[in-house]
Amino acid sequence: MSEFDENLRLSSRLVQELYHKYAFNMYDDMPYGYAIMKVIEADDDNGEAFFIYANSEFLSMTDNEDIDIKGKSYREVMGGLSISVYRNLCKAAYHKEKSIFFENINSGGSWLDVMTFPSIQNGYCAMALFDSFVFDSNFIENEDLAEADRVIVKIAKMIHSSEDDFDINVHRALRFLGDCLKCEKTYILEFFHGQPLIRYEWQKDENFDEEEYAPEVIMERIQYIEPWIRENHIFIVENIDNVADKNEPVYKVMRTKGIRSMIMVPYYVDNSIVGYLIIDNYKEKNICTIKYLVEITAITFFSEIHSRRLVEKLTFMGIHDQLTNVNNRNAFNLRVCELEGIEDCVGIAYADVNGLKMINDELGHDAGDARIIKIASMLSRVFLRRDVFRIGGDEFVVIVPGIGKDEFDEKIAHLKKIARQLENEEKIAANSGVNMFFSLGYVWADNCFEINDLLKKADELMYEEKQKYYKVVGHRR
Repeated sequence: MSEFDENLRLSSRLVQELYHKYAFNMYDDMPYGYAIMKVIEADDDNGEAFFIYANSEFLSMTDNEDIDIKGKSYREVMGGLSISVYRNLCKAAYHKEKSIFFENINSGGSWLDVMTFPSIQNGYCAMALFDSFVFDSNFIENEDLAEADRVIVKIAKMIHSSEDDFDINVHRALRFLGDCLKCEKTYILEFFHGQPLIRYEWQKDENFDEEEYAPEVIMERIQYIEPWIRENHIFIVENIDNVADKNEPVYKVMRTKGIRSMIMVPYYVDNSIVGYLIIDNYKEKNICTIKYLVEITAITFFSEIHSRRLVEKLTFMGIHDQLTNVNNRNAFNLRVCELEGIEDCVGIAYADVNGLKMINDELGHDAGDARIIKIASMLSRVFLRRDVFRIGGDEFVVIVPGIGKDEFDEKIAHLKKIARQLENEEKIAANSGVNMFFSLGYVWADNCFEINDLLKKADELMYEEKQKYYKVVGHRR
């Protein structure tokens, strides 16, 4: 039996003992759901929680009125334990942090406002449930736009929640939207460098056929629908049989993929479609209210996603060299600050391009750029791209933390071998053994206590190699 399984067994037994030891009936008259749990922490977000106590309101709100849940696991009672709920339980039980979030805490149940907060004893926490958002499953049929607005606000709050990371927030919001529309699948298709990408999705049945929802398969559907979308800005099929005569290709592709009803909402940037919010096999009937809900929801999703992508792009540009795509001086400075004073081995290499000024003068700057790109590629072939930095016009630095001396020496030897092979191909090799592509200086140390001194030493060794190059070529350009 594994250590984790043993902890589960002991926790279940302990919960039973605690229940009989303490008088929890004082919480029975609370007007909101209240439960006390023992939480088992695991590194892979696959831990467990056990119920010590739950009041009658908690049992009612989670559809467990007829079940004695004390001593039972959360997964057993609720039909599953989502990552977001588990992480918030752990934060309360082990880090003494209170969390407030909106969640569907039991499989197929209601969406509720949830609060998790710590207890005095480590490893235990309480969960409170508040039904501040009472979702009427018939609101769309009743054309209640005010209720639809409440759904939109809830989705916006989910996406912007600071309790979890952005990807988890979007997944939860898609799940909530799917529950509201009683659909089988909600997902977002984006175009990344012109290629379709599905990064966010939720489906009611976890055993769905992934191949049926591959981006290229979805694009087959979109190619027939897109002309209609550009005219109407939103594509809604209430019943597949209604399009059989109007658009036979759409009918065929939907029928073969098991699509009975569908909503497809595009998102535009500069008059170009950059993605779609797609909802498959929904059951609600009022088209006007559905259209209102999903159009605004799509804007909410995509405006935040687009903003995130812009931030990611700007962040990438801020730490990467635009010519070579390796790290730039900003990233170099960050790496040095991260490693300074760390008790870990490190390998450092300085590489300075040889003859760059002569190449620029005689062959043009395009040829000079090509030489710089080639050397960046050589360094990235031997070392990981994340460890390669272009810190000046013709100057590169490699910083590899955690590498052993023998491995580092092997990589340096491999780098020199690649350089020699390319020199022979370009017929610029020198018989003196001097590297004609770049001058190289390198050091290895068993700690990073004096990393700036190590960088200086590698730079000095590179300069010594540069002097040898000058003697061979007879000039200092």
